[in-house]
Amino acid sequence: MVEQGLEGHIPLSALRPMYRALAAVNAAVGLDETLQAIADGVVSCTPFQHVVVKVVRPGGDLEVTNVSGPDSVRDVLLGKLIPGPVMKRAMEDAEGWGRLCFLRSMSAFEDEDVPVHVPEESPVESADPDVWLQEFCLMAPMYGPGDELAGVISVDVPTDGRIPRMWVREILEAFAEQAAIAIVNANRHELATARMARLEREREALRKDIAQRQQHEADLRHQARHDPLTGLANSAELRERLADLVADGVPLAVYFCDLDLFKSINDTFGHAIGDLVLRHVADRLRNAVRGGDIVARLGGDEFVVVAVDVGRAEAYALLDRLDQAFAHPVTVDGHPPQLVGASLGIAYDPATEQSDLVAKERAEELLSAADSKMYARKRSRAAISRLTAQAWPTRREPARRTDVPTPEPEPAARGDVG
Repeated sequence: MVEQGLEGHIPLSALRPMYRALAAVNAAVGLDETLQAIADGVVSCTPFQHVVVKVVRPGGDLEVTNVSGPDSVRDVLLGKLIPGPVMKRAMEDAEGWGRLCFLRSMSAFEDEDVPVHVPEESPVESADPDVWLQEFCLMAPMYGPGDELAGVISVDVPTDGRIPRMWVREILEAFAEQAAIAIVNANRHELATARMARLEREREALRKDIAQRQQHEADLRHQARHDPLTGLANSAELRERLADLVADGVPLAVYFCDLDLFKSINDTFGHAIGDLVLRHVADRLRNAVRGGDIVARLGGDEFVVVAVDVGRAEAYALLDRLDQAFAHPVTVDGHPPQLVGASLGIAYDPATEQSDLVAKERAEELLSAADSKMYARKRSRAAISRLTAQAWPTRREPARRTDVPTPEPEPAARGDVG
């Protein structure tokens, strides 16, 4: 209970509630929490039972944001808008109590169809000159920097039913001044928070854009260095990686692979089926090598495999696996199984570090050696086939049945160079 002070003097017991209320206002975070703390603070440090907080919105109108009092008051006023000119005129027509505005009538609002709440008639005898009448209203403007109106606190229905004494008015005026600062700070905080959120959204959009651009560039680099049909490394990627490995002195083996029966598949079934066969061949080569090895397609039906960090014995073991990759027919798109033979040539390079220039030359030498060995073996096999045909007289072969499986091809021709 606030003690009665002498006229013009604020009792100490009235200051303590005001300080506590202002502490709560200053501790509030955000505008909504600040406005509620202001409404609660006025109730706790003044004798008024009805407190209405109005805040100036962009455009100049005031919105009722907080109401402390009966539900009937809240239902009538909460969320309502008061035109800025109407509020300004009402404050100009009011009696000035310092910076407070005392209205003896609500007609300034009622004439403009602004919602108002008129409480029940005071139980105090109206003949008393200090009685608080039901049409009275006291407003405490909250001014920010430059005397710019930030909001208005309206109070009504004092607990004793009388016009407030001077010290009560001073408490309300002082509280309104501090509340105005809190509203300005809360607005700045929310503005800064909104700007930070916008900046974070912009940064996130920028990060996504950069990531998309980087991914797009990576995709372009990948497309430029990989075969679009099989996804294998292309000639440029193969040669660069092979030269790097040679420069680092990594022991490696290069395998050159040329398909033997691919042209007949293309001629018989068309290029679409031929492309599917090439994809199957690429998959088989991938499955035959180790994780760190390189599989590339140079173009057409030519493939290259590079076995990385491999000894000579292991290199020839891998050659056997590559042979097996072509041992079984390929079935694509519902067509009969097709045999895809291959000729293989191998070039082995031990671990010897090289300069970049020498490494590029050595890489080309290895590719050329593997290629030459592959073609030499292919020609050798063809010559053997001709000699075999000449050794036995030609005889009439019976017509081949289409339902009899095609015999498997000869083992892949192999060659190596140390």
